[in-house]
Formats: sequence, structure tokens, C-alpha cells
Amino acid sequence: MAALGRLDGAYSENTLRSYRADFRIFEAWCRSNDLAALPAAPATIAAFLDSASPTAAPSTLRRRLVSIAKIHRLFKLPTPTEDEDVRIALRRAERCRHRRPAQALGLTAERRDRLLAACPDDLAGFRDRALIAIGYDTLCRRSELVALRIEELKRLPDGAMLAIVRRAKNDPFGNGREGYISKRSAALLDAWLEAAAIYEGWIFRRILWDGAGPSALHPHSVGRILK
Repeated sequence: MAALGRLDGAYSENTLRSYRADFRIFEAWCRSNDLAALPAAPATIAAFLDSASPTAAPSTLRRRLVSIAKIHRLFKLPTPTEDEDVRIALRRAERCRHRRPAQALGLTAERRDRLLAACPDDLAGFRDRALIAIGYDTLCRRSELVALRIEELKRLPDGAMLAIVRRAKNDPFGNGREGYISKRSAALLDAWLEAAAIYEGWIFRRILWDGAGPSALHPHSVGRILK
């Protein structure tokens, strides 16, 4: 939505993308039921929650309510999501879902070592080993990993490193933090940087192949470099 352009720079791209996607879902449901999405009546939102509750998790419904409320505020309209009928509908949706939320498996030291051992001995393998090891040590998300730069690494006397993590999901204003990189992980990182001939800038980069062989070029998201 064009109105969301006012939020550029104030929120992350992921947050803005979520606002857009959630409101499109609500808008499509309203259109199919001949109801107004903007401004939306509390009864409309309550009915939307009731219709979505069999398939959508309560956390998803709460996120969609946040998106609907934000769009209304951007247009300086009353916020219908605070109505008691909406609260009751959300509570009803939460009570009808009794299953425990799925919990993603954590990366244990054993799994990390198995992943490291599975990486091939080529340029991609060098990169992926460093990526896995540093991700394990620093607890960085993928967006934080691809934002790491050589200039912001600090070598410690024992061979370990400190990396400046400039921005994180729980640090929207970019105050930054230091992530510890063990001696073992630092050695894997050095092997990747040497093999890829990276001397400055972003650490983790996409690997391209040409007639002369593989080369590490400009960085992309982790979702694209793990290829």
C-alpha cells in the first residue's frame, strides 16, 4: 500500500512486508464477503478472526490485528481492533487451539559438528563451514550474518575474534553488540577469506561460477548464498 511508504526507514523491510501481506489477506476476505476493509467495523474484524481461526495460529491472528490497526492509524481512522468484540473473538480463537506450538530444533554442538563435516572441500564448503561455525558462536540471525564485515572483526591474543553485530531484530536502532568467535571458528573464517581472496567488506558472499572457476562476488541474503 502506498500509505506504508511513510514508514520507510522507521521500520525494517520485514515488518513492512508483513503489514502489506496481512492487510491484503484481510482485504481479500472483506471483498469476498462484501464488507468494507477500510475503515473496518469491529464486527467485521471479529468475523474475520472467527473464519481464520480453524487454520491460522493465534500468533498469526495477533500479528494480523497489529497490521490492520497500523493501516487504520496511517489513514487517521479509529482503531477497530481495540473493540471488545474483537478481543472476545481473539480469545475464542486462542481457546480453540489446544496444540502446543511447534518448536524448532536448536543447533547443538553435535549437529554443528555434523554439518561442518558434511561441507565439501571446495569454495562453497569453506564459506559454509565458516557461516555455520560463526552462526553457532554468535547466535546471529541470517540477516545479521550477511551484514558482518571484515573491518569490524577484532582479533584476540588467543586466536579468537570479536565481531561487531551492527543491527539485530531486538536492536532496531543499531546500537550493536560484540559477538564472540571461538579460535576454532576463527580458523574456519580465515580459511574462507583466504580461499575467496576477500580482504575487505562483507564476509559472506554469493559464489558464482564462470569458465575460470568459482569466485566470491558481492553479498546476497543467506537464503541465496547457500547454493
